[in-house]
Amino acid sequence: MDGSTVFETMGNVELLSQRKLALFASRKAEKIIYDSALELFLKLCTLPITLTGGWQAPLEKYLIKHIPQNVQAHFAYYLAKDINQFQPTDFQRRLIEQQKLLIIAPGLNEKRSSSNAVKKRDELLFAQVSKILFLYVEKNGRLERYFRQLSGLNYQFYFLDHPLNQSFMGDDVVALNAENVADLIFS
Repeated sequence: MDGSTVFETMGNVELLSQRKLALFASRKAEKIIYDSALELFLKLCTLPITLTGGWQAPLEKYLIKHIPQNVQAHFAYYLAKDINQFQPTDFQRRLIEQQKLLIIAPGLNEKRSSSNAVKKRDELLFAQVSKILFLYVEKNGRLERYFRQLSGLNYQFYFLDHPLNQSFMGDDVVALNAENVADLIFS
């Protein structure tokens, strides 16, 4: 991963220096995993952590829609397009006003996401985090390639503790659920 250092921001840039956890889910996440993912996400929202991601996959969008009003966690949205093309929702504006949201984009001039822009966004994200939570990874997909490429490097991997993720569990992976998340994330 290249990890370009040129990027633009909107919101609380100090979140870059906070404890961060990247969340990823494949586009084709099975619906059966949504309840377990939401339970874990809501627990993460109670912790002093910055949750990061592209927030584009259906499961990721589902989770974002369930952010509690008085959330302790902070959020970073990594965009795969020109930051000037981003229009925050009312809820996102409130999070920005509360210093709980950072929007980050690699230096792109693209008005829409493209595969190249997604690659640059993800490289930037991986350069800025060391802990990664995979909620669901589709076999032979982009997230599985990322997992394989980043294995053995200085990342701590977590997977949602669910039977659909069992094939990814190994010595270098920690299974997370709502009961063990606080203990494991901060260890």
